[in-house]
Amino acid sequence: MSTQDQFIPIEPQASRWPITILHKHHKAFLRAVVDKSFKSLCARYPIDGALYQILAQTTSRELARMASDPWSCDPKDDRSFWETIALSIESKVEATKLLKNVIERYVREICSCFSVRHYEYISKGMHHTFIHLLKPHCFGSGAERWTTRHKRLQEKFHLMGQTDTIRALAKIGTIVLVPTHTSNWDSVVIGLAMKQLGLPPLTWGAGLNLFNNKGFRYVFNKLGTYKVDRRKKTIPYLQAQKDYACLTLEWGCHMLFYPGGTRSRLGAIETDLKLGLLGTPFEAQESNFQNQGANAKKLFIVPIVLNYHCVLEACQLIGESVQIESVAASLAEQSCCYTNLLFSKNILFKGSEIFINIGTPLDVMGNRVDIEGRSYDDQGQEIDLYQQFLNLPIKTPTRKRSDDYVQTLSRKIVAAYYRINTVLSSHLVAFVAYELAQKKEGFSMDLTDVTIHHVDFMVAFGHTYTALQLLYTAQKIDFAPIVRDGPLEAIAKDGWTKLGIYHAQAPLVVTESGDLVIQDLLILYYYHNRLTGYGLEVPFSQ
Repeated sequence: MSTQDQFIPIEPQASRWPITILHKHHKAFLRAVVDKSFKSLCARYPIDGALYQILAQTTSRELARMASDPWSCDPKDDRSFWETIALSIESKVEATKLLKNVIERYVREICSCFSVRHYEYISKGMHHTFIHLLKPHCFGSGAERWTTRHKRLQEKFHLMGQTDTIRALAKIGTIVLVPTHTSNWDSVVIGLAMKQLGLPPLTWGAGLNLFNNKGFRYVFNKLGTYKVDRRKKTIPYLQAQKDYACLTLEWGCHMLFYPGGTRSRLGAIETDLKLGLLGTPFEAQESNFQNQGANAKKLFIVPIVLNYHCVLEACQLIGESVQIESVAASLAEQSCCYTNLLFSKNILFKGSEIFINIGTPLDVMGNRVDIEGRSYDDQGQEIDLYQQFLNLPIKTPTRKRSDDYVQTLSRKIVAAYYRINTVLSSHLVAFVAYELAQKKEGFSMDLTDVTIHHVDFMVAFGHTYTALQLLYTAQKIDFAPIVRDGPLEAIAKDGWTKLGIYHAQAPLVVTESGDLVIQDLLILYYYHNRLTGYGLEVPFSQ
């Protein structure tokens, strides 16, 4: 169910937002992160010899990174710092002192900043940007031509699902959003959606590579976005990264995690989630209970599925996964001036939609949560989460207390993704067209201008739609409004009109006779993959 235009903020005073409070006490927070990481590492490596070994390994890897993969956003004193650490290790400077210096360095690199003024300014800018992207206000035809720039964003920015529940839970606990990850725009889309719902600002970890771009760097540096440098796999860095996120949650900041770890290269729903990442909310909840007892704030895990008719990076993402010669040529074509002009024209003259579907919240052990924050097991029995934590087995060197529960949480998030995945008309058209193309004699990804007759397409389209209706009735998938209500011809037309709408070359076009011509099989495959995993391919293989 879609939301109203905009909800009343659950906390109208910016000074009382959790993220504002954290950054007001930023120095104390950073000291707490350093202390937590330092104590954890000293407990894991209590002997100086082991600490020196970890420090030497860390220094060696950092110097190698600077030589092989330097970035413009790296600290200017990077080399001098690590060369000094290397000399200090040789001189046998106290290991714990060096470890603390390294952790402090990493925490300064990771840390975020937040400005209420910039947040409000950037939010308004993003609101108007998406109005232009999704519903052009002056270049369309007919009624579209006269749409004002302040027309409601909600006409094309669809917030669906458990909107009232997430608002209620944000008032009594800490929200951890775990959406699917498709595009670099996802964090902006989620941030805008949560603002529409009246939630305080979120914090999230953004890949440091994005900070190489001055525009992204300026925006993210003002929005409380902490940095994730995926080049760094050293033990102190990973510990500091985890503790930074964990303490942010303990301080009550609502957070955005991408449990898939990175953008989906194939366009499909993520199924292989990062268990270490999902263990962070568990650790934060455990710490809350230890420090505050049964009345401690709960953390609520909220699955979200994002769906777009067009993903701007689709060609790059699928190209990184499917190794064929034509991909390189396609990527090269994207950078040419002509392609950029076509993209600009499409932005100006076309509109699209975004669907944000919010699933049923879970607690950190994977139990379903109701609107009042109560936990329930799979049989519908209410659970005392605090008592569940008290009953956990003792942690051992080879097994964390969270292991089984994080795996359960991962499975339930994936199941929720499939259940709240919203079938878009464009994805349905792409799925049917690609499956029919596969049946062509001599099929390969290098094929171009593959023609599918209109009658053949509509027959297969009808069969696939019938199968989807059964899934929809069983609440195993969700439908966009046009897919739910429109006749087949209207759904198909909407789909091929919006499929890859901002790409310079549409993956599929319709001729005057109504036949479909596939111009880019690779991109069609990318959008097709959004509906894999439901068994819809079976009839096509028979």
